Amino acid sequence: MVGINPGPVATERMERMTRARAEQTLGDPERWRELLHTMPYGRGAKPEEIGAAVAFLASPRSGYTNGSILTIDGGAS
Repeated sequence: MVGINPGPVATERMERMTRARAEQTLGDPERWRELLHTMPYGRGAKPEEIGAAVAFLASPRSGYTNGSILTIDGGAS
């Protein structure tokens, strides 16, 4: 059994939520990217980055992996 523990992922939902926060805190939803500066690499993970890890863990190349949780958060934790 293996699992993946992703950090924030750059999805439409994340952008929508960050835009709302930018409007509340900065007065302009278009400034949403400014709120990502505290994240590792200044962004959330790309969905493809999480998907690549899933594909690897589900593949025969990871056949000896067991009892592990892979954290993908850009080093935030």
